[in-house]
Amino acid sequence: MGKQYFETAIEVKYRDVDAMGHVGSAVYYDYLQHAYLTFMHALLDLPLSKKLPHIMVKTACEYLRPACYGDRLKVCSRVTRFGTKSFDIEHLMRLDAQDEPVVAKAYSTHVMFDYENNASLPVPDAFRTRVERFQSEG
Repeated sequence: MGKQYFETAIEVKYRDVDAMGHVGSAVYYDYLQHAYLTFMHALLDLPLSKKLPHIMVKTACEYLRPACYGDRLKVCSRVTRFGTKSFDIEHLMRLDAQDEPVVAKAYSTHVMFDYENNASLPVPDAFRTRVERFQSEG
């Protein structure tokens, strides 16, 4: 699978930091979800008012170094695995400057979903192809 990332800009707000002045651990999950939604709506060319054809079922985050109020982060997201009904996304969160270190690595798993029947679905070939095409660009 290609290495091209989708980039989402995040500005660390004052409310995002804890008593130590660092972005709180739970806030990184908000950043992850925002990056996922931005990536998929853009990739599928769906208006933000439309539901995505998949749901998030699992997340994890590894904190490597602090981010602080006023920092600008760049979340670099890419699909790393396809299963029969699911796919995984890696989200590298780094300070938004050339060659800056990663502050957090996050991962999410998503399942294709039929809202009408409340059931999972196989990953469509068209979706897989669209992801592979995007990630091979650049």
